[in-house]
Amino acid sequence: MKKTNRTGSRLIMALVFIFLYAPIFLLIIFSFNAGDSSAVWKGFSLSWYGSLFKNRIIMESVYTTLLVSILATIIATVAGTFAAIGLYSLSRRWRDPLLTVNNIPMMNADIVTGVGLCLFFAAFFRFWGSFAVWFNSIQEVITLPTRLHLGFTTLLLAHIAFNIPYVILNVAPKLRQMDKNLVDAAKDLGCTWFMAFRKVILPEIKPGIVSGALIAFTMSIDDFVISYFTAGSSTSTLAMTIYGMTKKRITPEINAISTLLFVVVLVLLVIVNVKEAQQEKKAKRPVAVIAAEEVRKADRAEFFKARPWIKRTVTAVIVCAIGLSIISLSRATYGQPVVNVCSWGEYIDPELITMFEEQTGIRVNYQTAESNEALYSLLKSGGGDYDVIVPSDYMVARLIEEDMLEELDYSNIPNFELIDRRFRNLSYDPENKYTVPYAWGTVGIIYNTSLVEDEVHDFSVLYDEKYAGDVLLINNSRDAIGIALKHLGYSMNTTNEDEIREAYQLLVDATEKGVYQGKVMDEIYQKMEGGNAAISTYYAGDYLTMLENNEDLAFVVPERGSNWFVDSMCILKDSPHKAEAEAWINFIASTEASLMNMDYIWYASPNSEALEQYPEYYYELYEEELDPEIYNIMVAPAETLERCELYVNLPADILALYKELWIQLGI
Repeated sequence: MKKTNRTGSRLIMALVFIFLYAPIFLLIIFSFNAGDSSAVWKGFSLSWYGSLFKNRIIMESVYTTLLVSILATIIATVAGTFAAIGLYSLSRRWRDPLLTVNNIPMMNADIVTGVGLCLFFAAFFRFWGSFAVWFNSIQEVITLPTRLHLGFTTLLLAHIAFNIPYVILNVAPKLRQMDKNLVDAAKDLGCTWFMAFRKVILPEIKPGIVSGALIAFTMSIDDFVISYFTAGSSTSTLAMTIYGMTKKRITPEINAISTLLFVVVLVLLVIVNVKEAQQEKKAKRPVAVIAAEEVRKADRAEFFKARPWIKRTVTAVIVCAIGLSIISLSRATYGQPVVNVCSWGEYIDPELITMFEEQTGIRVNYQTAESNEALYSLLKSGGGDYDVIVPSDYMVARLIEEDMLEELDYSNIPNFELIDRRFRNLSYDPENKYTVPYAWGTVGIIYNTSLVEDEVHDFSVLYDEKYAGDVLLINNSRDAIGIALKHLGYSMNTTNEDEIREAYQLLVDATEKGVYQGKVMDEIYQKMEGGNAAISTYYAGDYLTMLENNEDLAFVVPERGSNWFVDSMCILKDSPHKAEAEAWINFIASTEASLMNMDYIWYASPNSEALEQYPEYYYELYEEELDPEIYNIMVAPAETLERCELYVNLPADILALYKELWIQLGI
């Protein structure tokens, strides 16, 4: 019986370890994949590790993450330790309520903390701007900056704020365990308070301080949500960078950096365990050996005590290193002209950023947003202090309506003349005051020909019980309900509530029949490339990316039509770097940049020269002809666009209805 129980326990433990570590081992394996898919193996390669260390954005985010984590840990540990001592000196009547308040940030959802800090900083910046204008008007000796932005400083303050409670929580129990009379005895023997702290309190609470510091460092280096709302446009942590890279797919480059992080953590754990084992071994040694070691320790202490310059030199080197790191980061951020850009994940050839910086000397801070709605929320909360954004058509209309965009000086953007006439004066910017088109494409049906026997012509396959469990629903209310509206023969921009509810009911019926495997956005890559789903709706450019890893996939724009979209570059109102922003827009609109971008992201450029030259460019680059079918998917012909609709900004009550229905769907 005992043997059976032992075998069962080992089996359960093995299953638990497999459940925990199998995904990590899979991630490590695919970090050596020669291809760019996390679902299809194309051979062994170390290229992604080389690419990782050449990626300036990733390496700077690593640097920023480490610097913020170290500084936040040091400051929070010192502040938290003295705060705990202060709380400990209070009576229980006051101490317990304050400790309860201290626990709130740890129990609070990170997104609440992040949004709260973002709103606090935004409110403070508005107050500071008003104060600075008033202060500068009454004197001319000192000129205060009238505009402050989220950045490294706010990111550091936010990390310090959420780390302090963890330090207090770890130090407080050690203080409760300590005999209060020890401090009084030290004072009676002539110690000042600081001497008593250093000689008596500190040794007693040292384990709590170390534990608090380790937890603070771990929480800081691992944080994403709070950093996302407080970092601004000029600063990005590693977690934010990785999140931005996963907007399109999880590439082996992300797997490579995740593997390195896993290895570093594993090495640290091994070191800690080895040290603990050595300490246990030392505890079992004879008294004479222990005494001899204590003598050697005393000799070393006496050696350093007699040479205080050694400790001072080491301290000075550490302080200087941290100071130089902060200065270098500040110079990298503020020492040259900058432009802060927010777009979508993997929606630009990274070489273009390097080319622009080399040609103009303007530094590009490039960040990504999850969706148009997420970008809008960030801008409204004051957390998105970008210069250039790349929203979609209907979101551009909303931003113009709310006076959030700056009119462009097209004399600084001569490459606008290269934009095809089809993409000018569109409904979202009829007078072409605010935008320069960036990329365009269509939404269609992606299906796996090895899993779908029938030829696909329209959206009916998305609601067909025959494909139950094999259909992916796009996780976007505007697209999902809009596609249903188009299938029913209605306009995708209808404001008729009955038509919208009828389209919604179509989704509900399909859900009840088990047609949908789930809602997806970026997860579509792994599922469709790996053959884990048969049908989905998504964007033409992303389909062409998937096709590189699964030749069984096909794409069709339904006969009844679909959505075609235009993503445009715009400058936010009162941008402090308008000249740099217009230089960036002009560069991206050039023929050379457009050709490079088309080849990288598989989305069509609005540049007329690039549209005409791309087949030849493709041949020169790859020494093979571009498949006309692929070109017609990327650059949809006029007859396809004629049966498609461009989204417009809907009234507020209709947007609220979309949101309400989408929540109710509950897949």
